[in-house]
Amino acid sequence: MDMKNNFGKDNIIMPNPFRASDEACRIVANNKGVTYQIQSIAARFQTDRDFVHSIMPPCYKVPEVPMATITLGKVKTYGTQPIDLGYTYCDLAIIGFDCWYEDLPERAEYTPLVYFNQEAVIYSGREFLGEPKRFGETELFLFDDHVSASLVRFGQSIASIEADLGSDLGKQEPDITYGAHLKCCLTHQQNEMMYDPIAAVSRRISKPLHKRVGTGTLKLSGGYKDALDDIPVVGECSFEYLETLLSYVNDIPTKSWPNREDFMPFYLGTCQNYVRHI
Repeated sequence: MDMKNNFGKDNIIMPNPFRASDEACRIVANNKGVTYQIQSIAARFQTDRDFVHSIMPPCYKVPEVPMATITLGKVKTYGTQPIDLGYTYCDLAIIGFDCWYEDLPERAEYTPLVYFNQEAVIYSGREFLGEPKRFGETELFLFDDHVSASLVRFGQSIASIEADLGSDLGKQEPDITYGAHLKCCLTHQQNEMMYDPIAAVSRRISKPLHKRVGTGTLKLSGGYKDALDDIPVVGECSFEYLETLLSYVNDIPTKSWPNREDFMPFYLGTCQNYVRHI
């Protein structure tokens, strides 16, 4: 069996499927961030403050005007990132809520749920990084001035967007936003946390290549293990279609929170993915 993996021009050799080469480890150790190529449609809307407060971990604070964003699309790695070079498109759905964090001058987006359809993305996020990633499949179709997108779980559509778009606004100036996550992991007995929960905030640099805004409809549905229909939509949604390069730069220090019991409900409700009647 040919055990070579195309990690770039040097064709790094994996000695066996259970141990990475020294070169692969060096590349990971020197990683300073990652860039993705994303095609997406996002619906942004005001939601209910009491609801957001009920799902927001203690490390993040709810703004006076609570805003939520549902993003559906496709994503792949971009540029000279040797280990992921040639990565195919992956389905992507992000459920985000605006929040304040510590002395960060801008709002961040707390993401209690993120959906992908590739196991490497899900497993590395959940098992290694303690992030609330779930399996989900998205479809996104752009027909002239109309975009149609959906998120499917267990054969059921739990989120969909239909939008009519305006003209292409073209390339935009880079925009900096922040993504906020809660990282946790249970012990092997699965009855307590392995370490103090961690608040991690990433700097996101977006370089839109194409941008279109429009009007449309957002539909959120319930599912066997998903409660997107519990998210209140207050007023009208705004819609934004993007083809962009998005870079994550993790230069903001993480912070551990010792009050584990206060964080446990938020971790179990997202990462453990219980059925809804529990």
